Amino acid sequence: MSEMKVVKTSCSTCGSCCEVDTYVEDGKLVSVEGARNTPMQSGGMCAKGAAAKQYVYNKDRILYPMKRVGKKGEGKFERIS
Repeated sequence: MSEMKVVKTSCSTCGSCCEVDTYVEDGKLVSVEGARNTPMQSGGMCAKGAAAKQYVYNKDRILYPMKRVGKKGEGKFERIS
C-alpha cells in the first residue's frame, strides 16, 4: 500500500518563495498547499503556486534546452545539448 508523504519546501513560481506543503504519493506530486505554520500565509497561496501540479506534469513542458531552427514565428525548434 502506498504512503502519502508531506514534503515541506518552497515555491518559487512567482518569485516570492513561499513555504508550501507538498503531498507526494509513490514519488508523484498529488497536491500543493500553502504552509499552515507560516503566520503571514496561514495555508493560503497564489494562483500560480496552486497550479504547480499542472506545471510539473504538463505534456508540453520544455524539459531540455532548445534553439530556433526556422524563421522567427514559425515555431520550429530542435533540442540542443
